[in-house]
Amino acid sequence: MRTLERMAIALGVVIVGITAVYRYMLGDEQKAALQEGADVLRAATREISDSITPLMSDGPTRSEEEAAARANQERTAAQWEALGY
Repeated sequence: MRTLERMAIALGVVIVGITAVYRYMLGDEQKAALQEGADVLRAATREISDSITPLMSDGPTRSEEEAAARANQERTAAQWEALGY
């Protein structure tokens, strides 16, 4: 448990240090550059996540399920029409 407490304290100190540097030592241009970098990183992460999500799922995607449901409805309607209903 002692190690966990030390790690929590160290993490807290690092977070406080980073926050202090960001607030008091960086200029507006530097903050804007950091924000722009974070936005780019966020967009790249979202794009990667969107591209690999279908690969990781075992089943069809939502749009594939909707297309299959529509095709099934059309096939069923055609069968009922062929029977005279």
